[in-house]
Amino acid sequence: MSVKLLIILASALYVVPIVLWIILRQLRKKSGVQEETIASWMNRQPGMKKENPKLNRFYQRSYVRSAQIPIFRGQVRRIRQRLAVISPYDELTIRKETMKITYSVLLIVVGLILALALFGRSVSVVLLGMIGCLVLNGMLIDLFVHRVENRLLKDFRDFLEDNRHQFQATRMADEAIYEAAQLSSHDMKLHGERMHGVLTAKDPDRSLAAYYEVAPNRYLKVFTGIARMIMEYGDKTTAKGSLYLNAISKFVQDINFDLLRRNRLSYQLNSLTVIALAPILLSFPLQRWAETYFPVMGEFYEGRIGLAAKLLLYAVAVAAYVLIRKLAETEESRYTPKSGGIRWEKKLYEYRPIRFVVDRFVPQKHTKAHYSLSRLIKESNSPLMIEWLTVRRLLLSLCAVLFVSGMFVSAHIGQVERIWNAPTYLKGGLMLGRVDDAERREAEERTSLDNRIMQDIDAGKSDWEDKVRVLVRESATSTLSEVQQNDMSARIVEKLSQANSEYLKWWEVLIAVAAGMGVYFVPLGIMQFQRRIRGMEMQNEVDQFRMLISILSQFDRMSVQIILEWMERFGIIFKPALQRCLLDYDSGPAAALRQLKTEAPFPSFVRMIERLENALERISIQEAFDDLEMEQEYYREQKKETMDRLIESKANWGRDIGFAPVMFMLGAYIIVPFLYVSFMQMKDLITQLGQI
Repeated sequence: MSVKLLIILASALYVVPIVLWIILRQLRKKSGVQEETIASWMNRQPGMKKENPKLNRFYQRSYVRSAQIPIFRGQVRRIRQRLAVISPYDELTIRKETMKITYSVLLIVVGLILALALFGRSVSVVLLGMIGCLVLNGMLIDLFVHRVENRLLKDFRDFLEDNRHQFQATRMADEAIYEAAQLSSHDMKLHGERMHGVLTAKDPDRSLAAYYEVAPNRYLKVFTGIARMIMEYGDKTTAKGSLYLNAISKFVQDINFDLLRRNRLSYQLNSLTVIALAPILLSFPLQRWAETYFPVMGEFYEGRIGLAAKLLLYAVAVAAYVLIRKLAETEESRYTPKSGGIRWEKKLYEYRPIRFVVDRFVPQKHTKAHYSLSRLIKESNSPLMIEWLTVRRLLLSLCAVLFVSGMFVSAHIGQVERIWNAPTYLKGGLMLGRVDDAERREAEERTSLDNRIMQDIDAGKSDWEDKVRVLVRESATSTLSEVQQNDMSARIVEKLSQANSEYLKWWEVLIAVAAGMGVYFVPLGIMQFQRRIRGMEMQNEVDQFRMLISILSQFDRMSVQIILEWMERFGIIFKPALQRCLLDYDSGPAAALRQLKTEAPFPSFVRMIERLENALERISIQEAFDDLEMEQEYYREQKKETMDRLIESKANWGRDIGFAPVMFMLGAYIIVPFLYVSFMQMKDLITQLGQI
């Protein structure tokens, strides 16, 4: 398939959805201008935006049709599964949001392929772009789903404000929640009605446990649980007023902190993702500019070093993009335990020959290496076992060896093809400036003349160099002098010698093996990076635990076990350790808390658990955490300072990672090629001066 045909197809795929989007937008504006009837205005629900029915029907029909297409079926199912957690009660809304995200991802991916086709003008570049789009597809889905999650969080904050006013009027938690739900947006209205259904059910505890399984975020879980306790025990008047209203204020304050943190991280890091990927697109026009004004640099870009630099640039850019996306992640699901599902590592490990090889690389139990690797897997929140991780590392290492070896083989093949087909310029003088058409035609004629002679030469024979000279004299025209004939013979001999030397060397195999050994440790490096980022978020979760305990400690019937259950329900990073603590709690509370401090040795978290230890026998829960209310202003400032340090640390990491591809591109595509051209031209100049 030619490049022009690829560009035409990509343009068609990109232009058609844009035109369709413009038409639908115009229809929406046109329908919005029409005046609403009194009946439609009276029946419209508060908080709902008026939508174009034609656009909604288009999304619904698209969902049904795309589910029948094999290419889009898996994509639509994958997005739907993510959105079903956020809005599990409305099938039509899920379908509409699924198709919105599907079309957005499709436009971005096709646009990227089109840009690569226009700038690269090569089938290999387009294929490389398609492979990159497969990687970006999942990241784009995460990005759009996170926008939906943030929107729900903002709607929940507004819901809490409305709930405050309704509770002040009715003094009934269930009625306040129902009235606030009617004033909320469509998605939040569904969640609010579900909360009201939990509080008014015949078996509220069972309904509450079922709601915990489907609630999209921890704020909704804990607020529903607090409302359930208020319904059961009644509201309590504290030194600062109503316990329920104070809890709402703390929830709103914590949500505002969370939204502010997300917005600041998005502001600091989102632009860096574009900077990280920009060198991939800029490398193509930069290479064409260099080859146009400095023709000798084409030898560098087409050679082995240039090909390796290009592949390394792509790898650095994609790796930087992935790391920045990891830094910018703020959703709760990034630290929640992942479901096992069907893992290809497990399937491969079940084969006896593969198991025999993998077991040779797995560290022996009760060794320091086995303990360190197990701890790294837990702290990075990886769902893999040590054996499965070893399978992944070995397979990645093998792929790296094959890829690097294939790169060297393709570089040799490309170099041979370049020797036979590249224009042959006469050496002498600096190859600076643009090459005119006359010089290019002369160079192409020299190449065709050299090829006619090279085709008749068998370089495997011992006297092939003498035969080259004979054929040059026989094919030489009267315009070529004896010196020019000698130069032509030397040039052809040099070409054939270079072509014969283009084969896989032993040191290239050694480099491929070294690359495989390096890739073998890459998964560990990624897990260590995830552990480092996870450590940055621990203090933020401890601050949220303080907010939760400050609410729960005001209830009269509160115990250490109930607080641990609420912390496990609200926690994300510390959730696995809290789950194990609750499992061991009945066999001994003190021993379970000591084990919890051992499994989660974060200083602020350990001090909180020590207060719970004091509340087991010595003092009450309210006395153990009385300073949370007295020093509320201090903890608020401490939380703000922690958030500022966290954002600043991530921003510094993001800037260093984001600009790494740009610096690599400047070195690989400008500095190194210019040095290469300078040394090559200096070598030719010294050779010519030595012949004078």
